[in-house]
Amino acid sequence: MAELLSGKQHEVTVAGQSQLPSDFNPLSPENVADPYPFYRAMRQHAPVYQVPGVGFFIVSRYGDIHHVLSHPEIYSSRQPPGVNPRPSEAVMEILAQGYPPMDTLLTNDPPAHSRFRALVNKAFSARRVATLEPKVRQIANALIDRFIGAGKVELLSQFAIGLPLTVIADALGVPHSDMEAFKRWSDDAVAQLGGMIDHQRQLECARSYIEFQRYFEARLEERMATPRDDLTTDLLNARLEGTRSLDIAEMLSIIQQLLVAGNETTTNLIASAMLLLVRNPDQMKLVIDDPSLIPNMIEEALRLESPVQGLFRLAKSATEIAGVKIPEGARLVVMYASGNRDEAEFSDPDRFDVRRANARDHLAFGQGEHFCIGAALARLEARVALERLLARLPDLRIAAGKNDFAHTPSFILRGLKALHLEFKPG
Repeated sequence: MAELLSGKQHEVTVAGQSQLPSDFNPLSPENVADPYPFYRAMRQHAPVYQVPGVGFFIVSRYGDIHHVLSHPEIYSSRQPPGVNPRPSEAVMEILAQGYPPMDTLLTNDPPAHSRFRALVNKAFSARRVATLEPKVRQIANALIDRFIGAGKVELLSQFAIGLPLTVIADALGVPHSDMEAFKRWSDDAVAQLGGMIDHQRQLECARSYIEFQRYFEARLEERMATPRDDLTTDLLNARLEGTRSLDIAEMLSIIQQLLVAGNETTTNLIASAMLLLVRNPDQMKLVIDDPSLIPNMIEEALRLESPVQGLFRLAKSATEIAGVKIPEGARLVVMYASGNRDEAEFSDPDRFDVRRANARDHLAFGQGEHFCIGAALARLEARVALERLLARLPDLRIAAGKNDFAHTPSFILRGLKALHLEFKPG
């Protein structure tokens, strides 16, 4: 891994495919910062590409990704989700102080996955989510009220983080005063997935996970004594097919995934959608003139800047994709963000088009058994966020000289570190 990340050159040949440049390295910091050229190169020359020195395969074309996602009997999700599946001994020693990791939602297969998912499906159904719109709108307006008079905003820290984080904190029934800790635990959980942090940071993330477990173990104990109308209590009362309740380790696994999925990806979606708009003033004018375009604009933002770039699968048996043999036990990453720019599926795929007819065909939420359980909530939060920002902040534009447009380094997730904007003060 160290050689790969250092940019060491490799000869790249794939059966039946043209040769890629010898220095082609999908995990280099440069390619992670701007992955779209290498996605295009893979689709054209090596649509199923084995990363040198690491061994996993990247599946980059829309149709092949859809095939993998549609066949969980061949491609398993039951494995660690990150680039580095085997933590160091030092990390394992820290994690051993807490509850063991459990395969519940993200890292599970049917039928076990289906049983766990059924426990939380109701809370994230489209009908249930729709009832949250007044609350989401209230939170969005309250956040805007704090900076509208200044004529400027750093969108992530002052808005895009706070909106979804407040919503998921309320859903879990935990106090707003603890949201700074929630955000840190969430950031630390996703930092480990992307394969771009050093060993010291890995140790910090492991300690953070134990802190998270202890906090929510205490909240679960409180709900046992005093139930409330929240997701935490719902998990305590849940039963797997009427046979047994969830144990503490299973509940903590589900809570962590809800916490992370409930804020990280939506934060990144809100920021990337706004950046696409301010960089494309003709498209922003269309949306401002006709707010009914906002839902489709959100789908187009999900397509162009997928918050989850891809996720891993494990080949349960020897198979073949696009003429490339995949051995039993091989790891694959289905690169949603590449499929979402596949020329065979989307015309002029790198163009931001708020009227794109098939924008909703994107893979940003996955497909099949693991279609994102929070998709309806993410769509609601992003729609309300963009509606309120565009309605209340006239003449929105990029703040001159304040942005470097850097993204948090990760092979798996994509999100801006900051976005400074200016507008006419309210």
